[in-house]
Amino acid sequence: MGKRIGILFLITIVSALFTSGCQHKDKSGSGSAKIYYTTIESGDYYESWASQLNEYAKANGASFEVGYSENSVETQTSQVKDALKNGSNVFLCGLVSPDIAVEVKMAAGDIPIVFINNAPPDNQLEKNQYVYVASDEHMAGQYQAEYILEKFANKEEINIVLLKGPKDASGTIGRTEGLKQTLKSSGKKINYVFEDNADWNEENAKEMAELFLMTGREADCVVANNDDMAIGAWTAFEEAGKDTKSMLFLGVDASTKGCEAIAAGKMDFTVYQPMSTQMEAAVEAAVNLAVGEGINEIEGATEDGKYILLPFEKVDASNVGQYQ
Repeated sequence: MGKRIGILFLITIVSALFTSGCQHKDKSGSGSAKIYYTTIESGDYYESWASQLNEYAKANGASFEVGYSENSVETQTSQVKDALKNGSNVFLCGLVSPDIAVEVKMAAGDIPIVFINNAPPDNQLEKNQYVYVASDEHMAGQYQAEYILEKFANKEEINIVLLKGPKDASGTIGRTEGLKQTLKSSGKKINYVFEDNADWNEENAKEMAELFLMTGREADCVVANNDDMAIGAWTAFEEAGKDTKSMLFLGVDASTKGCEAIAAGKMDFTVYQPMSTQMEAAVEAAVNLAVGEGINEIEGATEDGKYILLPFEKVDASNVGQYQ
């Protein structure tokens, strides 16, 4: 009798352990992933990200909370610490600055982080623990340069107005480097007749373009790190009575306004960034990491387990209707 009871007890223990293990791996189970998203600031752009991320989280059976750091390092690290105390087991993070990745990781303890919106340095990423989801920013700039070189194939010298995003933003750095490196390798003489940071902002870009126009210098094209800045520059040239049809205006993102501008003949080229796909992949990665799984099965995952990179797509008048 005692032997039978012992065997039954052992079976019960093994069954409990097996059940516990199965529950740990069940990503669709309610509460398996408690996601906290701390992002750069409030406003339409990042609030739209939060709304879509929340929808993807719900579809994956995960809970979701968001905090807006309003460009404050102290606020962002405090948000992470508070979320950790409240039981969050994975973070989505749009860094206020790439320079604070260490601080955010320390605030998160040993909880995994999926970075989006702004890339931390590569040495701050770690396989299946600290990962970054985005598109290859360098490629966006490369595509812009290739379009310019195609349209100005017969010109040996090209004058460019370059409007960039925030100084330290990964998108600014990658897109600018991709543009400049590709143009440089063409062998043509490239003159950057004006270059400054308009911080993704349409009105800032308009004001900078107006400053450039006051110099009296000529430009063949305006290249911007995003669509809003390209549109702002186009408005400045148009209001100044310049022949915008003889110039090129290029952006990145294929935003609604950017695509409308291309369809209306105001912009010439943009690069589609698959943001919805990025968000879906980011949530999938977060859910995986929360239950101890890796990202290797997610589309776009790199072999080192540190990145999920989704391709950009070229957009101009010939195909803009597909993106509207």
